[in-house]
Amino acid sequence: MKELPIFLLNGFLDSGKTSLIKEIVENNEQYHDNTTVIVVCEDGDIDYEDSWCEKWQVHVEKVLNQEELTPEFLENLDKHYMPDRIVIEYNSFFDFDKQEMPEYMVIYQQITLIDASNFNVMFNNMKKIFQSMVQYSSLVIFNRCDGIKELGTYRRWIRGLTQQAQIAFEDSKGNLTTMLDEDLPYDLKKDTICFETDVYPTWYVDVFDNYEKYFNKTFKFKVFVRDVEKDGTFVAGHDVMTCCAQDVQFLGYEIKNDTKTKVKVGDVIYLECIVTREFSKLAGEEVVMLHAKGITILPPEESKILTLS
Repeated sequence: MKELPIFLLNGFLDSGKTSLIKEIVENNEQYHDNTTVIVVCEDGDIDYEDSWCEKWQVHVEKVLNQEELTPEFLENLDKHYMPDRIVIEYNSFFDFDKQEMPEYMVIYQQITLIDASNFNVMFNNMKKIFQSMVQYSSLVIFNRCDGIKELGTYRRWIRGLTQQAQIAFEDSKGNLTTMLDEDLPYDLKKDTICFETDVYPTWYVDVFDNYEKYFNKTFKFKVFVRDVEKDGTFVAGHDVMTCCAQDVQFLGYEIKNDTKTKVKVGDVIYLECIVTREFSKLAGEEVVMLHAKGITILPPEESKILTLS
């Protein structure tokens, strides 16, 4: 029998499970033009509207208690809808160790959502339930993280329950990162920050995701010039291995040259710059942009492939 993937989202009531499932369905092409069954195990504030389900070929089924979520129930869903996947919006008070599923249904991914705004109280009172939620999760997402100063502590608490799960943090704008300021290999409290070449991928990713905290600071580092426009704007960065040897990408930013030093394609430069966000003629939209405040042309050298790690 063909294997049927199951995706399980865990988390307390109103932790954002429904919103995340909607976002995944809408933004993941693998969910388009095929059928998804969502099993809802508790009622939250956000519903799956009929019009939304019809648009995305989603069928919603509800169960009131764990005794209803049986292998027979899941098999009947498969026979009735013939879905390409089943997504379970799980109730965190169910006993996952006692959860049974048909052998041909395989959990491809389990995600746990945690509301950071009330995590401290919840964790101290329900540590065993948190352990049950995260022990099989591949990803734990803290959302509603704005203004929370204890995120590093919260991550250490979760890491004490599971060594396997990746832990990420989401702000109110939907920006997701696995990196906290305390993890960065440079001190963001400084006004001028210099870093070595191998730090560039970390800097690039964090600036891309959290550009606002990089405003009003000066950065100094080495980059390779990849492209030069007629107006003096240029693109510079590094080749980075993003996941494997076959996946090497050039991670670079568009840079407005506010200096009198001219650069050409292939130049190796030591760049002094600031971070802005503004409209780019090259991209045709608002992007993260660097402004060069100082450029030193360095001796030619061969570009090395950096890693995100």
